[in-house]
Amino acid sequence: MEMSDSNETPITDSYPEQNQQPISPSSKPLIAGVLLIVTGLLGIFTWSSALALDSSMLQNVLPADAPISVEQLQSILVTCGIIGCILSIFALTGGIVAIKRKAWGLAIVGGILGLFTIGPMFLGSITSLVGLIIVAISKKDFQ
Repeated sequence: MEMSDSNETPITDSYPEQNQQPISPSSKPLIAGVLLIVTGLLGIFTWSSALALDSSMLQNVLPADAPISVEQLQSILVTCGIIGCILSIFALTGGIVAIKRKAWGLAIVGGILGLFTIGPMFLGSITSLVGLIIVAISKKDFQ
Protein backbone atom coordinates (compact mmCIF):
# COMPACT_ATOMS: atom_id res chain seq x y z
CA MET A 1 0.00 0.00 0.00
CA GLU A 2 1.77 3.05 -1.24
CA MET A 3 0.70 6.41 -0.18
CA SER A 4 1.62 9.19 -2.44
CA ASP A 5 1.20 12.71 -1.44
CA SER A 6 0.18 15.07 -4.17
CA ASN A 7 2.36 17.78 -2.64
CA GLU A 8 5.53 15.75 -3.01
CA THR A 9 7.84 16.86 -5.75
CA PRO A 10 9.92 14.47 -7.79
CA ILE A 11 13.64 14.34 -7.11
CA THR A 12 14.40 16.12 -10.36
CA ASP A 13 12.30 19.09 -9.29
CA SER A 14 14.04 19.53 -5.95
CA TYR A 15 16.94 21.35 -7.50
CA PRO A 16 16.30 24.70 -9.12
CA GLU A 17 17.12 24.69 -12.77
CA GLN A 18 20.30 26.44 -13.49
CA ASN A 19 20.97 27.82 -16.89
CA GLN A 20 24.37 26.28 -17.38
CA GLN A 21 25.75 26.79 -20.80
CA PRO A 22 28.18 24.18 -22.06
CA ILE A 23 31.75 25.35 -21.82
CA SER A 24 33.06 26.02 -25.29
CA PRO A 25 36.56 24.69 -25.92
CA SER A 26 39.34 27.22 -25.86
CA SER A 27 41.13 28.10 -29.06
CA LYS A 28 44.53 28.08 -27.34
CA PRO A 29 45.47 24.52 -28.38
CA LEU A 30 44.52 25.33 -31.97
CA ILE A 31 46.74 28.42 -32.02
CA ALA A 32 49.60 26.55 -30.35
CA GLY A 33 49.23 23.67 -32.79
CA VAL A 34 49.37 25.96 -35.79
CA LEU A 35 52.49 27.66 -34.42
CA LEU A 36 54.19 24.32 -33.81
CA ILE A 37 53.26 23.11 -37.29
CA VAL A 38 54.73 26.32 -38.75
CA THR A 39 57.86 25.68 -36.67
CA GLY A 40 58.14 22.14 -38.02
CA LEU A 41 57.66 23.23 -41.61
CA LEU A 42 60.19 26.06 -41.29
CA GLY A 43 62.70 23.67 -39.74
CA ILE A 44 62.21 21.05 -42.42
CA PHE A 45 62.62 23.72 -45.11
CA THR A 46 65.75 25.15 -43.50
CA TRP A 47 67.50 21.86 -42.79
CA SER A 48 66.58 20.23 -46.09
CA SER A 49 68.10 23.27 -47.79
CA ALA A 50 71.29 22.66 -45.80
CA LEU A 51 71.23 19.02 -46.90
CA ALA A 52 70.88 20.08 -50.54
CA LEU A 53 74.13 22.07 -50.57
CA ASP A 54 76.85 20.38 -52.56
CA SER A 55 80.60 20.87 -52.43
CA SER A 56 80.72 23.31 -55.37
CA MET A 57 78.35 25.68 -53.58
CA LEU A 58 80.29 25.44 -50.34
CA GLN A 59 83.60 26.01 -52.12
CA ASN A 60 82.39 29.44 -53.27
CA VAL A 61 81.59 30.63 -49.74
CA LEU A 62 84.52 29.06 -47.90
CA PRO A 63 87.66 31.23 -47.87
CA ALA A 64 90.85 29.72 -49.27
CA ASP A 65 92.70 29.93 -45.95
CA ALA A 66 89.86 28.37 -43.91
CA PRO A 67 90.98 25.86 -41.26
CA ILE A 68 88.26 23.43 -42.41
CA SER A 69 87.95 21.67 -45.73
CA VAL A 70 84.87 21.68 -47.94
CA GLU A 71 84.27 17.99 -47.27
CA GLN A 72 84.40 18.52 -43.50
CA LEU A 73 81.97 21.42 -43.74
CA GLN A 74 79.63 19.36 -45.89
CA SER A 75 79.69 16.47 -43.41
CA ILE A 76 78.91 18.87 -40.55
CA LEU A 77 75.99 20.31 -42.51
CA VAL A 78 74.66 16.83 -43.32
CA THR A 79 74.82 15.81 -39.66
CA CYS A 80 73.15 19.01 -38.50
CA GLY A 81 70.59 18.75 -41.30
CA ILE A 82 69.53 15.24 -40.31
CA ILE A 83 69.26 16.18 -36.63
CA GLY A 84 67.36 19.36 -37.52
CA CYS A 85 64.89 17.47 -39.71
CA ILE A 86 64.23 14.95 -36.94
CA LEU A 87 63.62 17.77 -34.43
CA SER A 88 61.32 19.46 -36.95
CA ILE A 89 59.28 16.27 -37.28
CA PHE A 90 58.82 16.22 -33.50
CA ALA A 91 57.63 19.85 -33.59
CA LEU A 92 55.25 18.98 -36.41
CA THR A 93 53.89 16.01 -34.47
CA GLY A 94 53.47 18.17 -31.36
CA GLY A 95 51.46 20.65 -33.41
CA ILE A 96 49.19 17.95 -34.78
CA VAL A 97 48.38 16.51 -31.34
CA ALA A 98 47.84 20.02 -29.99
CA ILE A 99 45.23 20.71 -32.66
CA LYS A 100 43.57 17.37 -31.87
CA ARG A 101 43.78 18.19 -28.11
CA LYS A 102 45.05 14.69 -27.38
CA ALA A 103 48.51 14.22 -25.86
CA TRP A 104 49.49 17.28 -23.84
CA GLY A 105 52.91 15.81 -22.98
CA LEU A 106 53.75 15.13 -26.60
CA ALA A 107 52.73 18.68 -27.53
CA ILE A 108 55.06 20.01 -24.80
CA VAL A 109 57.92 17.80 -26.04
CA GLY A 110 57.28 18.99 -29.60
CA GLY A 111 57.41 22.60 -28.44
CA ILE A 112 60.64 22.07 -26.51
CA LEU A 113 62.36 20.25 -29.37
CA GLY A 114 61.01 22.86 -31.78
CA LEU A 115 63.15 25.45 -30.00
CA PHE A 116 66.21 23.77 -31.52
CA THR A 117 64.96 23.79 -35.10
CA ILE A 118 66.16 27.39 -35.51
CA GLY A 119 64.51 28.08 -38.86
CA PRO A 120 65.29 31.12 -40.99
CA MET A 121 66.55 33.95 -38.79
CA PHE A 122 65.49 32.10 -35.60
CA LEU A 123 61.85 32.42 -36.65
CA GLY A 124 61.27 28.72 -36.00
CA SER A 125 62.57 28.99 -32.45
CA ILE A 126 60.43 32.04 -31.74
CA THR A 127 57.23 30.46 -33.04
CA SER A 128 58.03 27.29 -31.10
CA LEU A 129 58.53 29.28 -27.89
CA VAL A 130 55.19 31.03 -28.28
CA GLY A 131 53.47 27.74 -29.13
CA LEU A 132 55.12 26.04 -26.14
CA ILE A 133 53.90 28.73 -23.76
CA ILE A 134 50.36 28.51 -25.11
CA VAL A 135 50.35 24.69 -24.85
CA ALA A 136 51.65 24.89 -21.29
CA ILE A 137 48.90 27.26 -20.13
CA SER A 138 46.14 25.32 -21.88
CA LYS A 139 46.66 21.95 -20.19
CA LYS A 140 43.02 21.76 -19.05
CA ASP A 141 41.84 21.84 -22.68
CA PHE A 142 43.56 18.53 -23.47
CA GLN A 143 42.01 15.10 -22.88
